[in-house]
Amino acid sequence: MSLKILFFTSPTCSWCPYLEGVLRHIIKEIDHLELEIIDVTKDISRAGEYEIVAIPTIVLPNNQRIIGSADETFLRKQLDFFLTLGS
Repeated sequence: MSLKILFFTSPTCSWCPYLEGVLRHIIKEIDHLELEIIDVTKDISRAGEYEIVAIPTIVLPNNQRIIGSADETFLRKQLDFFLTLGS
């Protein structure tokens, strides 16, 4: 079973490219995770559905959110914690 991580981004976001790269790197190492990138300027309804008020925003499958930029160590800890809870 694959779990989807949502990453809300915008072309004007200066932190988004960095964070997207970090997420892609981490998720590539975890078989049952996939990343969906959502550009809020192109998919306003989806951003509204998830009540996105700031970018970058990462939404985990349990609706936990990571808002703003974060480094790889922090993201790995958050994903490890989420995956531990889910098992």
